[in-house]
Amino acid sequence: MVDVVSIIIAAVSLVGSLVSAGFTGWISFYIDQVKRRAEAKALIHKYRDPLSLAAYDLQSRLFGLVQSNLLRYVEDNNKKDLVYVYTAFLVGQYFSWVYILRRQAQFVRFSTDTTNTDLNKILDRITAEFSFDRHQGEDPFMLWRGQQMAIGESMTITEGDQLYCMGFAAFSAKYNDTPTFKKWFEPIESGITLLRSEMANGNHLANYRLRRLQHLLVDLVLLLDAQQLETAGNKRFKVDAAHDCSCDKCPGVTVAETASVSPPSKLPEP
Repeated sequence: MVDVVSIIIAAVSLVGSLVSAGFTGWISFYIDQVKRRAEAKALIHKYRDPLSLAAYDLQSRLFGLVQSNLLRYVEDNNKKDLVYVYTAFLVGQYFSWVYILRRQAQFVRFSTDTTNTDLNKILDRITAEFSFDRHQGEDPFMLWRGQQMAIGESMTITEGDQLYCMGFAAFSAKYNDTPTFKKWFEPIESGITLLRSEMANGNHLANYRLRRLQHLLVDLVLLLDAQQLETAGNKRFKVDAAHDCSCDKCPGVTVAETASVSPPSKLPEP
């Protein structure tokens, strides 16, 4: 009888230990998940505004290039640099903040939070859109993934233990004085020249990549800070669509349709 009681007591003790261990493990896992979600949320909160502003500025520049006849200033010696150099800066500024976010995210495992998941999806789509080489005639602004990363890294500066994107004045000086720095942006400068030439010849395929990128950047801004677009002066956020656009709620059009829908005005011959 004593043996039976001892066995029962031992069994109950073992079950209790297992339950306690399981509960302790679950509590530890839960606390770890809460901590990681908090870290991921803090990371997004920290870099939301600069990334949102960078995306907004870049989409606005792309809007100007494909639908507001900004390319006409290429022939104006006083404003030419504002087309070439400032466009290169805006591309670099975007890649810099993406680089900073992803570098910091190496130490924070993103949770399954919907916003974080959606953010990663949009960033991946923008990266892919820059690097795609699948449509003939859509060459301007094509940047391989390695080029994108190099641009982001080269635009990033360190102050103390904080990472920032360099300002436009510092960028302009380095762009004009350092050939090894400027070479990363050559696809942007040559892309603007090619874009202007092709648009002047009526080849609107040349701006399709930029149209899709502008749509995706608007989606990114809406995800990070919808109020920023709502308070903007231009209420027409997205340019006319191009084929194969993967942005949110894009109506989508064929190549023929895009060519016939409100193309940017043909530029005068130089």
